[in-house]
Amino acid sequence: MPKRLSSRLVSRTLAYARSFPLPVWLLVAATLIESTGRFMVVPYLSLYMKGEGVSLGTLGLVLGAAPIANVVFGAWGGQLSDRLGRKPVQILGVAISGLSMFGFALAGANPVVLAILNFMNGMTRTFYRPATSAALADLCPPNKRSEAFALNRIAINLAFGMGPVLGVAIFQTRPLAGFVIAGCINLAVGLYIALAVPESAPGHRKSDRLATSHAATVSIGLGQPAGEPVSSSSRPAGASAWREIARDGGFWVWTAGMMFVWGAYDMIQSFLPLHLQDRQVALWAYSAILTTNALICVFLQLPFSRRLRVAPFARAAGLSKLPFALGFIGFAVFRLPALLIMSMVILSLGEVWGSAVQVRFIPEHARPALLGRYMGLSMVSELGKAFASPAAGFLMAATGGTTVFFMAAGMTLVGGLLLFFAGRAQDRHRPS
Repeated sequence: MPKRLSSRLVSRTLAYARSFPLPVWLLVAATLIESTGRFMVVPYLSLYMKGEGVSLGTLGLVLGAAPIANVVFGAWGGQLSDRLGRKPVQILGVAISGLSMFGFALAGANPVVLAILNFMNGMTRTFYRPATSAALADLCPPNKRSEAFALNRIAINLAFGMGPVLGVAIFQTRPLAGFVIAGCINLAVGLYIALAVPESAPGHRKSDRLATSHAATVSIGLGQPAGEPVSSSSRPAGASAWREIARDGGFWVWTAGMMFVWGAYDMIQSFLPLHLQDRQVALWAYSAILTTNALICVFLQLPFSRRLRVAPFARAAGLSKLPFALGFIGFAVFRLPALLIMSMVILSLGEVWGSAVQVRFIPEHARPALLGRYMGLSMVSELGKAFASPAAGFLMAATGGTTVFFMAAGMTLVGGLLLFFAGRAQDRHRPS
């Protein structure tokens, strides 16, 4: 009986895996490797800079440089992924980020150099992430996109669990080695994408170039149709495309909501380790907090995404920010590791609940010919980090970390309200 049950479980798992095109799994693997390298060092970058003598205010300004890169180059990266294809943009993003990691190992305490390097490091999110999200949308039919995005998010959160554990061991012995290792990992991911991952952008797939009159199908062992190619006549001209997006009020309200949410969420990576250090909480507790978040997201994201794959946006996107805010309040007031971990449990439940619908919004909202541009412009939400990090740095220097995390809770609630309104507008236009 156990053998039969095990065989049935394996069969169901393989059948589920085959329901996605193989390139989806190749992209998920790339995200896992890239994110593991990045999370080895990013959560400890603030500790490294403080140890080098960088003041809290300057530290906040340096950390705000990467989000500015995301905003400045996000729209360009999205346009490039529509025009040139997803692969070149993905490779460019991880290559620039990898070079910036090598730079951190050599920069010392010069805040200008650190800011430039962090600006370059932001290219991973600016180019790689939007192009990858667009590729997943290219490869999957609408009813599978939420699950594909969930798998990619699981990879990120699995890396969020593994990376800091490796990073804390390296940081406590040889901090600079972590930057070198992370840089090598980024460059290796670029080579992997170049050699193993097929192009998915409409009009750039090999099948589109060979026979534009037929539907493109990606099939490399596992697979299903990836969607119809977008003909050149259906592509809006550059100026008209940007005008259409500029007038899209629902998208901009949604982006503003995500701006507040991401600005608050970034406090976990940037200022939570400093806050815990000031309160004399052991560094292992911070690693345990991140690992807790990763485990919850790894094991619960897919069930939530499957449950909510066609659910309305407004309720989940808005109400999920309540446990987010409670988690931040816990970080503000608690010192005991067990209570801090419980705060992360509550926050993480809100994260998987909200993420299950948030990742669907732009692919369902945007026209296919403009998907790359929309994904790139969604990086405007990174402005939340660009404003929140400097504000948190000066606020922490003046009043301490408790105020910073009460601020994060308030930002989360404001973001949830905006997401609710934008989601409700989108729900009204969805087919019943």
